[in-house]
Amino acid sequence: MTILTTHVGSLPRSKKLSDLLFKKENNEIYDKDTFNKAVKDSVFEIVNKQKEVGIDIISDG
Repeated sequence: MTILTTHVGSLPRSKKLSDLLFKKENNEIYDKDTFNKAVKDSVFEIVNKQKEVGIDIISDG
């Protein structure tokens, strides 16, 4: 019998990504290339952490 693992809820975000998300949501000026790179880097990092600990159903949430 196999029991797959996942998680529920939001995953931690870096301060850099959080700051950029707040700027975007508040219609403040932000660099779109920096924002896109921060999102890409954050997703890459969180997916790798889930793989490292053995999560079966990966999420970028």
